[in-house]
Amino acid sequence: MIQATPQLKAILFDFDGTLLDSFPAHYRAYEATLAHFEMEITPERYLQTYSPNWYAMYEALGIPRDRYEEADRVWLAEVGQHRPRLFAEARPLLESLDGKTMLGLVTAGSRGRVLRDLTATGIGDCFQVIITGDDVAKPKPDPEGLIIALERLALQPEQALFVGDAREDCLMAEAAGVPFIGIATEFATVSGFKGCFQLANLSELVSYIEQG
Repeated sequence: MIQATPQLKAILFDFDGTLLDSFPAHYRAYEATLAHFEMEITPERYLQTYSPNWYAMYEALGIPRDRYEEADRVWLAEVGQHRPRLFAEARPLLESLDGKTMLGLVTAGSRGRVLRDLTATGIGDCFQVIITGDDVAKPKPDPEGLIIALERLALQPEQALFVGDAREDCLMAEAAGVPFIGIATEFATVSGFKGCFQLANLSELVSYIEQG
């Protein structure tokens, strides 16, 4: 059984690549988006340029800045054709934490798409706060989203833990003063966190919290 320490009042999660196995769907969406602009992408190039900030990816992939809105439309239309599943460890983890600590999401994804995926996976009711890319002026790694989540939960940074799978997640948590745990996924390997505290998968997070 997971026991939250007195200091730990909330665990905040990134969504895509951390709880949701969205790599295949998002890669296909970028394939379609690049094809729309008569460009190509490979899995290797995708991982090299990956960022939770999709505008940073657009820039890295060479999409003209004045066509970002067009790219958004193509990407969202394509990703809407897919229904990613949760990682196998995600639901048991959230159920184990239920009633023991507050839970939240801080994600760069658009609110409509995130809420759709939360509804499809049935975990939307697990979270006391959900902050999406539509709720902030500055995307990750800026700490704005994490700071808003803390304010809504009336918590200090040291009372929360942020769990993510990308270097930007680590930098955001660091800027907000929130302890961070990196989870290795297809989006980001453990070695990619460069000094951030890291675990191989969500199952290890259970043991980490139990040890307090």
